[in-house]
Amino acid sequence: MSSAAYAWQNVPGRPGEIVPQNKATSPGAAGAPPAPAPEAPGFGGLIPLLVVIPMIIFLFLNSRSQQKKAQKMLAELKKGDRVLTQGGIVGKLLEVGDRYAKVEIAPGVKIEVVKSGLLGKDSPETAANVDQKK
Repeated sequence: MSSAAYAWQNVPGRPGEIVPQNKATSPGAAGAPPAPAPEAPGFGGLIPLLVVIPMIIFLFLNSRSQQKKAQKMLAELKKGDRVLTQGGIVGKLLEVGDRYAKVEIAPGVKIEVVKSGLLGKDSPETAANVDQKK
């Protein structure tokens, strides 16, 4: 590539190569300064905010309502209820602690699951909710 190709781009050439500077493109050239870029209308930066902020608020409120529903469901569980876990395991609830719950999945077979891993009571309503999430 010739050194003239670099002159209009105002990019230095290869090491050791002398690139002639065009007076009109050199940074210290006398003459009129380059015209400033035209500014966008006043609402140019506001429109993306008007779209994004309501979406963030909606997502925040939606996650809060889901969290409240899950807490309510966990508070309603009692010892002896037939429960469904997120892993699809069905069993009888033996006890609920602060973080874990003990579930008996077969006679004499007890497992500990994280409380948040319980979907709720095993009922047709719970099955419909699980199918709806898919």
